[in-house]
Amino acid sequence: MDNIKINFMNVISNVFTSVMKAQEEYIRHSEYSDLSLTEMHVLEAVKKESFPTMSNVSARLKITIGTLTTNVKTIIKKGYLTKKPYPKDHRFMILSLTPRGEDALKVHDQFHQEIIHILDHAIPESEFSFVYHAFEQVQDEVKIFNEEFKNKNKGQSQ
Repeated sequence: MDNIKINFMNVISNVFTSVMKAQEEYIRHSEYSDLSLTEMHVLEAVKKESFPTMSNVSARLKITIGTLTTNVKTIIKKGYLTKKPYPKDHRFMILSLTPRGEDALKVHDQFHQEIIHILDHAIPESEFSFVYHAFEQVQDEVKIFNEEFKNKNKGQSQ
C-alpha cells in the first residue's frame, strides 16, 4: 500500500507540472505570447480580487509585494494592467485590467475549460464528487501542515 501512495504522490506532482507546462505553451501560442504564465496569474488575481490593492493581490498570490511590483511594472508596460491611486485614500494603489488584459484572461479561461474537459473524460461523473472532496481535504491538510511548519521554524530562527 505504501508503494501506491508514493506512486500517487508522483502522479500528483507530474500532473501539476504537466498542466503548468501545457498552460505556458497555450499562452505562448496565443496572441498574448508576450505574457508569461506568472504575469497571466497576476492578471487573474487582479480580476478575482474585490479590492485589488497591491497588498491584497500579493496576499492572494502568496508572493511578496516587491515581487508583485516587479511583475506589475512589466505588465503595465505591455498594456494589460493599470495602477492608480484609490480616490478615497491615496495610500492605496488599485490595480485594474485594461481591455487587452480582459481579453488575455479569456485565453487563460479557455485553457481551464480544456482541462475541465480532460477531467470529464478521466473521472466518471459518479466518482467526481468523491475525488473532488478527497483533494479538497488534502488541500486543507497541506495548508495546516504548511502553517505548522512555518510556525515551528519561526521559533527556531529567532
